Amino acid sequence: MKITLLVILTLLILLYIPLNRQQPIYSFKLSLDDRIPFLPWTVWVYYLYYLVFLVSIFLLWDSLFIIPYLTTQTVSTAIASLIWKIFPNGVVRPKIEKLETYSQIILHHHYQYDKDCNGLPSGHVMQTFIACLFLSSLYPQLWIIFYFILLAVSFSTLTTKQHYFVDMITTLCLTPALIELSKLVF
Repeated sequence: MKITLLVILTLLILLYIPLNRQQPIYSFKLSLDDRIPFLPWTVWVYYLYYLVFLVSIFLLWDSLFIIPYLTTQTVSTAIASLIWKIFPNGVVRPKIEKLETYSQIILHHHYQYDKDCNGLPSGHVMQTFIACLFLSSLYPQLWIIFYFILLAVSFSTLTTKQHYFVDMITTLCLTPALIELSKLVF
């Protein structure tokens, strides 16, 4: 069952590529977003998401949490993909004028590959939230570390200009509902 769920989740995650190539119609930019600093070095925190996602699967694999975890990630990713298809929304990213640091170079290349659609909900925030929640269930003594990771990844989506503030906050508010909905599926 867990292999099947992992394959389905992987296929849903791969849907991001064509959905990300859509032309965004909606934008949720606020004036607040202009006051959030652009910090290219936070691309490393932004990429922490990928590590957390993979490590969470590895750590949860032989636990009683793996099926609910994969179910929750699958249901939430499916709903996010549906939202991105129906309401294509995006972010206008800054042009990186100088490529002087590794962070600037990596973020510049990231912008070239990752198009500007799929702002809301933020997959980084949503999937990190779910991973940190389940990891906190497995390792309750480390909950503060997982909470910090969630906050760091969430704020990095703003400082790398991958998402707007509304994208981040709405995803943080929407994810608990997705988790509850996943329980009905499970």
